[in-house]
Amino acid sequence: MTQCHSTGTVTGDDYVGGLVGENSDGSITSSYSTGAVSGASLVGGLVGCNEHGTVTQCHSTSAVTGGGGVGGLVGSNRRNVVYCYSTGTVSGTHWEVGGLVGSNGGTLIHSYSTGAVSGTDWYVGGLMGSSYGAVTQCYSTGAVSGTDRVGGLVGWNWGSIATSFWDTMTSRQTTSPAGMGKTTAEMQTAKTFRDAGWDFVGETVNGTEDIWWILEGKDYPRLWWEAAKK
Repeated sequence: MTQCHSTGTVTGDDYVGGLVGENSDGSITSSYSTGAVSGASLVGGLVGCNEHGTVTQCHSTSAVTGGGGVGGLVGSNRRNVVYCYSTGTVSGTHWEVGGLVGSNGGTLIHSYSTGAVSGTDWYVGGLMGSSYGAVTQCYSTGAVSGTDRVGGLVGWNWGSIATSFWDTMTSRQTTSPAGMGKTTAEMQTAKTFRDAGWDFVGETVNGTEDIWWILEGKDYPRLWWEAAKK
């Protein structure tokens, strides 16, 4: 699926997504969703469950509500999510609730979330509810609230999380099982991320792909393809 989008409200039981319920082994590229999404488990703003597929350069602004495995972009990621973001609010009544991904068992790279996240059970995080996969160069800024195993970036981590950050001020969370907490001022400073190896437009020390750009002191890092759409 390439350059697709959905704006309608979606409701269901399990495997509920704003655009796709389950992505078994395909690819979803340059696509987005904006409608409200609700379900019982494996509920995502764009994809309910990314089983063996790849989600690239996608985003969701959907408000997402559900039971367990609830994420702003993907309810459960078991493969690859790359160059993506979500901005909608996320709430869940059971375990694994995250701003971008509810449960991450795959690879999550160069992605972020900004929406508020709330949960009433285990594993609630600004970016992910829980992770037993690999996460690199990601961040979250949304307010996070929950009752048990709550973290600024991730509620619980069994995997590998490298060079990833969360805003301790906007999230109202000073701790996380993994990731690095920074103030809003630090999160809106390119040096914070460049020192961690992030590749920004205009610098070559960390690579020449120009993955990120930033309005210094005014905003958080954004992905290169967002600038192309402005």
